[in-house]
Amino acid sequence: MSNPRRIVAGTTYLVTRRTTRRHFLLNPDRKRVLFAVYWYATALLAAELGIEIHAVQILSNHMHEVLTDTRGQLPTFLQQRNRLMANAIKELLAWPGEVFSREGASVVALYGDDAVVQKIGYTLANAVEAGLVARPEDWPGVTLAATDIGTRTIRVSRPKVYFDPENKRWPEAAEISITVPPSLEAHAGHEGARARIVAAVESAVEKARVTARRAGKVVRSAEWIFAVPHTTRATSYEKAGERNPSFAAGGNVELATMA
Repeated sequence: MSNPRRIVAGTTYLVTRRTTRRHFLLNPDRKRVLFAVYWYATALLAAELGIEIHAVQILSNHMHEVLTDTRGQLPTFLQQRNRLMANAIKELLAWPGEVFSREGASVVALYGDDAVVQKIGYTLANAVEAGLVARPEDWPGVTLAATDIGTRTIRVSRPKVYFDPENKRWPEAAEISITVPPSLEAHAGHEGARARIVAAVESAVEKARVTARRAGKVVRSAEWIFAVPHTTRATSYEKAGERNPSFAAGGNVELATMA
């Protein structure tokens, strides 16, 4: 885990994890095995280590999560959960090498409600900005709708790959509730917080559509997405040596200075 250097219990974070050499190892599959692997492993480890999930979207070569670490266990959660995911993906795809990049996860502490809702919007609009879908919920892989936050509980059966049914550590099914970030709920109330989230996601999605159109990107069908080989690598330009922030304050100068 590359940053931040100090984990504080009760903090909400934006976590980003990339695949090795930008291979499409996280591309959605027709049988939704990867969907089950992510939610099963996440549900079990989140319950064990006190992690709350608020938003997530997994694209073909990276994933974004907005989550709250209630006990200061985020490094352990990421290490163990990502190991389970990697082992299952290696078996699913017969992939001989590493799954995730060696640079580790980007972990950005979110200070203030504005930072939290902005990063939720950023996370859920990711596939739209890539020009793949018109709405976050249209993505055929792991994603959430803004209205899921604070209302949805996801239940998945034990995946058919990697998780040995004879091992008592792996129950037949797991479930996880998608929660409203605690700090946001404390300030705005449950329904007020959900309204802010929905508005932020709608704004982010509209901006993402404009960006995609300007880039000439075309919305793809689920079948087209499923057919992309996992050996494909992203070819878009990425500037080397860019800053990797350890916190975000949503434009709040006072909180940024404090951080």
